[in-house]
Amino acid sequence: MSRRLSLGITLIIVVALGAVDLVLFAWWAPFLAGLAIGVLAGRARVTIPVGALLGLLAWGAPLLYDQERYGLGPAASSLAAIMGFGHQGAIPVVLTLLVGTLLGLTGAWLGSVAKSWLPALQRATSR
Repeated sequence: MSRRLSLGITLIIVVALGAVDLVLFAWWAPFLAGLAIGVLAGRARVTIPVGALLGLLAWGAPLLYDQERYGLGPAASSLAAIMGFGHQGAIPVVLTLLVGTLLGLTGAWLGSVAKSWLPALQRATSR
């Protein structure tokens, strides 16, 4: 299977997991998907931005769904007030998307590092 195809399949899975997050509360799913991307592709130049994008999509899809269905304005405004930002509702939304992005990014980074270290560990243990 080509790398592009595997990355595309993983992207579809992560977006689906973002939708499943509404039901299963699997907030950590972007980390696992990023980890899978990192292990499959292995090149940090590719996997880290893709992992970050996957995390953004996985956490953004449920937010977009909730915005369309219920409207996030009042809840985001209240949360911003609790956080001390007045009634600037965009701040909690941006912070939420940042958390999802960082989850995907760190998973992809860890996966690419693990894949690059694996041959060295195999050589060291076979001696």
